[in-house]
Amino acid sequence: MRMNFISNLPLQEISGGFSGVNAAVYEALTEIAEVHYVGPVNPPVSSAARLISKLKRSAGQQGKFFFFSEARLRRIAEEVNRRRRADVDFDFYHGFTPWIRCVPSVPYLTCSDCSFRDYLDIYHARGSFKESDVVRICSAEKAWMRDADAVFFSSEWALLRTKAHYGLERESLGNVSIFGALDVPLQDTYTDGREFLFISTDYARKNGPLCRRAMNQVWQKFPDARLKIIGAAPPAQDLTDSRVAYEGYFDKSKPEQLAAFTNHLSRAFALVHPTAADTTAMIVIEAAFHGCPSITVNDFALPEVTGNGTYALLQNRPVTADTLARAMIELLDDMDRYRSLRAKARPFTIGRFSRAAFKKRLKEAVLSCIASVKEKRS
Repeated sequence: MRMNFISNLPLQEISGGFSGVNAAVYEALTEIAEVHYVGPVNPPVSSAARLISKLKRSAGQQGKFFFFSEARLRRIAEEVNRRRRADVDFDFYHGFTPWIRCVPSVPYLTCSDCSFRDYLDIYHARGSFKESDVVRICSAEKAWMRDADAVFFSSEWALLRTKAHYGLERESLGNVSIFGALDVPLQDTYTDGREFLFISTDYARKNGPLCRRAMNQVWQKFPDARLKIIGAAPPAQDLTDSRVAYEGYFDKSKPEQLAAFTNHLSRAFALVHPTAADTTAMIVIEAAFHGCPSITVNDFALPEVTGNGTYALLQNRPVTADTLARAMIELLDDMDRYRSLRAKARPFTIGRFSRAAFKKRLKEAVLSCIASVKEKRS
């Protein structure tokens, strides 16, 4: 069996969640098929379109979603058609929206973490873009998904929302879930310490300022508690207390930086992730591989990846500095409960969200879809 794997990311890039999944999907497919990599397909965005949209939104007007303009979508489709092998049995697309103007000549499968409709609602203020432009993209995505032989999601949460948004039939939709894109350590090496971790690529959207404010209350009872921030840099005013440290950004594709990153996870008391914009939050799983429990939100796919709080404290949104501080103090105060969460973190996540478990789910889902396609043809 031959297959095109079509992606807008390079295979060697594994520093982020989506890029880590990209590499794992490709790896899994090569174990069941002869795979031709088509990518990275990522033509440049029009600088003029970007500027016009940004200026309009800055002035309180609605802009166009320039990243998925018709011109760029057509360029993507043309590049895919030019670079793909014609003698394959199937096409597999990583992601949804970039490919909605592609017209595959063979059966095709696709996977991602959410639809464009959800991406827009989660990461952008409502009304930022012209409704006609949003309808254009969503309508094309709906039609493209409907014609796919399988549409795989990283969570049941995203699957059900997309089904409702686009009125898709459940038969072609599947949940292959997610995984932690780190090697699983042999054991939990945490000994003691009151070090909270906040890790994000967007300090504001993931509610970093909230974590910093919560620490003021935590210190009233536990003055030796610490907050370490990794990823996007916080503003200077959030670093005025010596008990808060910014550790920078770690590139997981570089061994020495990966080792430093995992060392922080292994030493942390808990991960604090009161996110306001997310899908599956791979970092929560990666922390749990090291035995580190999380304080996070009862929203997005976080209940799924934590087993409805098997190894985490789930907070209803909107989270406030007060509610977050109470949860942090609760864990510090109740060490029996803390040890219980920590004991459950590794077995729960390793059994469900290891790279091997993810690849097994994906391969089974792909092979089942292919068998169904072949049966319909015969």
